[in-house]
Amino acid sequence: MPVSNATPLIYLARIGKLTLLQKIFNHVQIPPEVKIEVIDHGKAEKYSDAYIIEEALNQGWLKEHKLTQENTKKAKALMEITGIDLGESQVIILAKQKKEKETLIDQSDVRKVAKHLGLNPRGTIYVIITATKNNLITKEEAKQTLAKLLNANFHLSAKTYHEALKAIERM
Repeated sequence: MPVSNATPLIYLARIGKLTLLQKIFNHVQIPPEVKIEVIDHGKAEKYSDAYIIEEALNQGWLKEHKLTQENTKKAKALMEITGIDLGESQVIILAKQKKEKETLIDQSDVRKVAKHLGLNPRGTIYVIITATKNNLITKEEAKQTLAKLLNANFHLSAKTYHEALKAIERM
């Protein structure tokens, strides 16, 4: 059961594809700070994706898990040492606490930290490609989903975009 950072949740919710996470993984975990970022702050800003993510939490397939007191301190230390934000560091520490290898993280600097600590970071593009591979969406839907991500201001290099399109076409 992967531990997710805010970005994959927010962008998949914005483009109407959050349920792909449930279909691929059954359950996804988030630490407290990610819940605060995506739901509490999102609702305060009246972002529609915050309500979609909250519904996933209410349905029970998105699960918030607390960090132990010791791991809360470790997350703060990791944040200070690496310069990543608190939600990102909690994702990494929660994954270690729960003995999970897979994390859902889009930011490249955070992915490097996660890899260095023995985790297997995946991102939003991985979710779309996996959904296509598993016949949850068609190749055409996958291409449209990538385009919707870009239209939603998802940060994606031209190189990564074209590599994702190639991967979809090869299936």
